[in-house]
Amino acid sequence: MLKNFKPVSLILVAGAMTLPVSAYADLAPEKHETAVSQQSGKVIGTVEDDFGPIAGASVVVKGTTNGTITDNDGNFTLNGVKNGDIIQISFIGYATREMPYTGQSSLSIKLSEDTQKLDEVVVTAMGIRKDAKKLGYAVSTIDAGELIKTGTPDFATSLYGKASGVRIQAAPGGGTSSVSISVRGLSSITGTTQPLIVMDGVPIHNGDANKDGYWTNQRVESNGMVDINPEDIESISILKGAAASALYGSEAANGVVMITSKSGKGQSGLGVDFSANLSFDKVAYMPNIQKEFGPGYDNALLSTASDFEKQTGFQNTRTDRNGNQVISPRNTYYSWGRPYDYTTQLYNWNGVTRTHAPIDHNQWNDVFQTGINQTYNLAITNGTEKGNLRFSYTYVDNTPTQLNSHNNKHNFALSGSANILKNLKVDYSANYMRQHVKNRAYRISRLLTNYQGMFTGYDDIAALKNSTVTSLGYMNTNYNSNTLTPDEAWDWNPAGYQMATEYFWNIFGKEQLEDNNRFIASVTPSWEIIPGLTARGRLSTDLTYNVIESKNSTETPNVFRQPGNYTGYYGLKNSKYEIYYGDLMLMFDRTFAEKYNVSANAGWSARQENQYDTSVGTRGGLSVENWFHLNSSGLTPANPGMKKASLLKQAFFATASFGYDSWAYVEGTVRQEKSSTLAPGSNTFVYPSVNGSIIYSSLLKNLNPSWLDYGKIRLSYGVVGNAPELYRAATGYNQSAVGSYIYNQVPQSLGNNEIQPEQKYEFELGWENKFLGNRLGFELSFYSNVVKDQILQTTTSASSGGTSILMNVGELKNRGVEMSLYGTPIQTKDWTWDVRANWAWNKNEVTKLIDGVSSIDHSTVDNGAAVLQSSVGRPMGDWYVYGTVKDENGNKIVDDNGLYIVDYTERQKAGNAMPKVVGGFSTSLNYKDFYLDATIDFRIGGDVMNLPYQYMTELGILDCTLDNRDASRGGLTWYADGNDLSDPSKRHLTDQAAGTTVNGNMVYDNGVIQPGVKQDGSQNNTIITAGEVYYNQYGWGYSGNITYENAIQKNSYVKMRELSLGYRLPKNITSKFGCKNLMVSVYGRNLFYFYKSLKEFDAECTDGTTWISQAQIGGSTATTRSFGFSVRASF
Repeated sequence: MLKNFKPVSLILVAGAMTLPVSAYADLAPEKHETAVSQQSGKVIGTVEDDFGPIAGASVVVKGTTNGTITDNDGNFTLNGVKNGDIIQISFIGYATREMPYTGQSSLSIKLSEDTQKLDEVVVTAMGIRKDAKKLGYAVSTIDAGELIKTGTPDFATSLYGKASGVRIQAAPGGGTSSVSISVRGLSSITGTTQPLIVMDGVPIHNGDANKDGYWTNQRVESNGMVDINPEDIESISILKGAAASALYGSEAANGVVMITSKSGKGQSGLGVDFSANLSFDKVAYMPNIQKEFGPGYDNALLSTASDFEKQTGFQNTRTDRNGNQVISPRNTYYSWGRPYDYTTQLYNWNGVTRTHAPIDHNQWNDVFQTGINQTYNLAITNGTEKGNLRFSYTYVDNTPTQLNSHNNKHNFALSGSANILKNLKVDYSANYMRQHVKNRAYRISRLLTNYQGMFTGYDDIAALKNSTVTSLGYMNTNYNSNTLTPDEAWDWNPAGYQMATEYFWNIFGKEQLEDNNRFIASVTPSWEIIPGLTARGRLSTDLTYNVIESKNSTETPNVFRQPGNYTGYYGLKNSKYEIYYGDLMLMFDRTFAEKYNVSANAGWSARQENQYDTSVGTRGGLSVENWFHLNSSGLTPANPGMKKASLLKQAFFATASFGYDSWAYVEGTVRQEKSSTLAPGSNTFVYPSVNGSIIYSSLLKNLNPSWLDYGKIRLSYGVVGNAPELYRAATGYNQSAVGSYIYNQVPQSLGNNEIQPEQKYEFELGWENKFLGNRLGFELSFYSNVVKDQILQTTTSASSGGTSILMNVGELKNRGVEMSLYGTPIQTKDWTWDVRANWAWNKNEVTKLIDGVSSIDHSTVDNGAAVLQSSVGRPMGDWYVYGTVKDENGNKIVDDNGLYIVDYTERQKAGNAMPKVVGGFSTSLNYKDFYLDATIDFRIGGDVMNLPYQYMTELGILDCTLDNRDASRGGLTWYADGNDLSDPSKRHLTDQAAGTTVNGNMVYDNGVIQPGVKQDGSQNNTIITAGEVYYNQYGWGYSGNITYENAIQKNSYVKMRELSLGYRLPKNITSKFGCKNLMVSVYGRNLFYFYKSLKEFDAECTDGTTWISQAQIGGSTATTRSFGFSVRASF
């Protein structure tokens, strides 16, 4: 069975070589054995099962390190075999065979599946490899083949829907964006919720990203995990519970992601792998701009307009540059005007006369371009008796969907193992990444949540884009303003002119160049002192060095400005983050009397982190236009900045485990940790855990039903922590100066020397089963945790010198269930069909906050129109808004103007940001050399604030605002007494058609009567216009009849995440040019939704890594749908 998984077979070799011999397995009959001269001591052969060759099978001389593995055709060559040696052949899931060497030079081995034994080796905390059956806690493992099939830009993006209880949120923007991973919900109310990332046993720098608001940094930043090259990853293990991650102490409350790099392990001789990926990103899931009605006001708003505009919907109040009166569209971002007539000629802001008709294509394609991604990887591996190595080079070239942007990345990876002596070996790995980024993507919040940056279906975005920068390089403006190119200037500023000044100018007039360097390396010697007792050490480092150069061009010619008030900017920032890590461990593992397994580890680890940031930039603009140099500063001295931080953390740890007769296991661990950034006396913590498992299928032995292959019950309990941000516990001073006088101030937000990490106490119960020859299985987990000592900002007396202080005062609970199902419904010689599914339910509850406080606010929207809040007794993240008033029967109450009354005295709960269920479904169908893979992921629940929808609906820009605009769209026909369109009380329904008159009053067909009752309880019959429904009840702030209750939207979805189709060329063709394996494939990512509740946007259009930022849609860069082509070859 498992030989069908050739892409991951080499990954499983390490586990295969550790498999014990099955005492009761039947040996499969050999095809033949040929006896020849034994003088050479060289054996060649083939290893197969019922379906053909097995790649990655272990072939070793028993009791020695002399061994090899089979290649993709199942072939092997073994040298140095002596007469009487026992040749041992094994592979995961198969009964191990042993054959005495009596001079054979050729062997043909057939392995049979062992349904009683399917040992899986997983990487656990501190890089310790363990048999999965021994674990008393849940670990999700994803192999290399799952990470690279669809050319994802980073490893985390490829995890969607593949691990139960793990939620991925990848920001738009590809390799320069950020990725958020949430494991088993959230474990902190205000702290970080990102897991610890460990690569080859080394904790690496990750962090949060994109926490800035609308008025601060608008570029989409990345966090550390996106630097890891998917092509160099062998496997990922996700430690989800406290018991699994307790050895990482105060950094493990949010789970741990263990990354194991590819190496040359299992390689015999020289091997070369090559891959190439080419993919295209098309902008998708962006707001649907309506193309039926033009810019302007509806009849209710036009009640005070000129007669010409009332009759035509256009304006005749403007003149061109020659003083000629022109007819133009109303210069507004409102799109409640008359229907497009495709006839009237209109004079526009740029001096161009156009027909009154919408732009005939998707205008988002004028804002963005098609992204192009290229990835090329070359890997060389070599394996001998003395060790193995792998060298890999990956080049990534990315042209993002944002215009005038580009980035490329070079990844170098070296890993391997050297056998220094018989009992001494050294494992090593080194990864170097160098990335150059030109113009990291800007958020598009200026287009989605800024009224003067929005556009209607009429607006010529291409013309605005192409005229943003003048031929002299300045920002364009209207011809009446300060300009050196009046012929290029606009006749007037278009309604959405800030699309030019705050978006296109940022892209074309500003240049940010980044050079990012990262080096991650480790050396791990291990010495087998005696059989079963090994000493291991590790030294490693993670060094990140970034240089950012900002060049903002001069916007307005200096001739029109005063010294010290010029435009333009030059800035330089250097950032360095260093991690130095080391650990020592003594490991013991022995089995006595073939029944009693004893394992123990004891060790010490330490980590030093240093951060250095320096920055400097000009002030008062550039005194010499576009001279990007500090000496060009309009004011001197230039603005300097500096940040310096360091952390030293050390720990002693120990584990002890006992196993009995391969069916009972129990383990305990403990970690004592000390941190330099917490106050002495409050900086030492202990994190214990215990776990156990009973494999009842092994306990029952012959009493097992024939259909049960494996069954286990597991139980665990552990304590982990979530450390406060660096220096949050310290009380420092702000130093300032006036002239030559230097003074210090106590900050308003005080630290607290008694602050300690948040503490998570978790209980977990699990049940695992495999049936029908391991072709069906499931894993079920239940967990419950309490996270105490939540770090919250509390108010304090001003006499203390500040107004707030950090304290450990909050408490949070999580309960959840995780379920994984997998099976192989079809398995024949030509066909294999595998299916996998998982889902996870999580519920959290805030059980305690500050004494006397029942809720805390996380985010306030639009001056208090909506608030994101956590309250005692509720899940984190309730949305509260001012809502419409309802009677006792739930009917909405309307006012005299036919609009819903909003209660502005008290906010109402409108939703909750926490998803209830997440999961995924994947399937792989193989027919001979073809395969078809698909991954679907889903989320149920989790409400978000859709701000663009709130604003764009008010303006009538979206397709969803077309309802009731005329009779064909459900609008009611009506007229107003005296043609007074501004007073709803004078409106009456009629059967007359629009455009006719009733008693001299014009008839319209955009009437609406909103469901509800009047204040006296009678049924509402007040007529309002379709436009009044939206522009009076949506929009910014809280006044009149505006409510945000419709902007709080469920973010449930079911998405076709990945789809790939591949073909492996026949070996009789590839062997002609020395190729062992050649596969071509096509793939797609983010292809479509089966279901989506969020309106107008992709369900993952946020870019922050914090849960608070993910609860609000404000406009990241464009979301995309991707299509690609891949070639992979092995030589």
